[in-house]
Amino acid sequence: MNYVVSNKYKSQNFDNRTKNTKIKYIIIHYTETKNLTEAIKLLSSSKRKVSCHYIIDTKGKIYNLVQENKRAWHAGISSWSGDLNLNNRSIGVELVNKGELSKNNYKVKQIDSLIKLIIDLKQKYFIKDWDILGHSDIAPERKIDPGIFFPWEKLSNYSIGLWYNLDKESLKESLDKGLEKIQLIDLYSCLKQIGYSKINLKKKNGLNLLIINSFHRHYIPKLLGKKPTVESLIVARNLLKIKKNHIDFSFK
Repeated sequence: MNYVVSNKYKSQNFDNRTKNTKIKYIIIHYTETKNLTEAIKLLSSSKRKVSCHYIIDTKGKIYNLVQENKRAWHAGISSWSGDLNLNNRSIGVELVNKGELSKNNYKVKQIDSLIKLIIDLKQKYFIKDWDILGHSDIAPERKIDPGIFFPWEKLSNYSIGLWYNLDKESLKESLDKGLEKIQLIDLYSCLKQIGYSKINLKKKNGLNLLIINSFHRHYIPKLLGKKPTVESLIVARNLLKIKKNHIDFSFK
């Protein structure tokens, strides 16, 4: 461990994990506060009853608010790959940031500390890349953090998270073309297999649209709020391919 974790602040908003439950996920959030002081107040409030395991301030300092073996209350109603209410199986990490709507970029030192922390947690708990997620991935109907300014691509350079770089020059298809019905169903299927388990494969509904928005927010921010395109489908197909290749490799 080549970083320092402070125990200066503690939250009482936690309980016990279910016995023999394996930690499987890392969930990344932003605090939606102006500073660390406001964030600590929020995450230790007896009225709000929310918390996290770690919080990272804008200068990159890491604070441990809840011990890893305890269940922090950060994910809420959530799902991924068939698992529900992910607090029980996850480590929650908050980044001090005003939020997507304030258009605040994350600080370099802050992200560097996050990378070090996640590398450590990933190795400690054998966490898979596709199980390192944003709050918006696991609760698309409620949450948008860590938002479009979160540098998922940078994290992927350190083998953190699932990511695909689209080689636009090698493609013959028009990326901004809308999807036909069979292609849309294909997209739904890919997203479900990636982990968005609440998507409905049979019909288009409001939740599906929110899930696609969450997918775009994470992987193709320029399409946020727009209908899925050929680019959406290509990225989803390749993310699924990467995930399956990792799974196949792990069993060899």
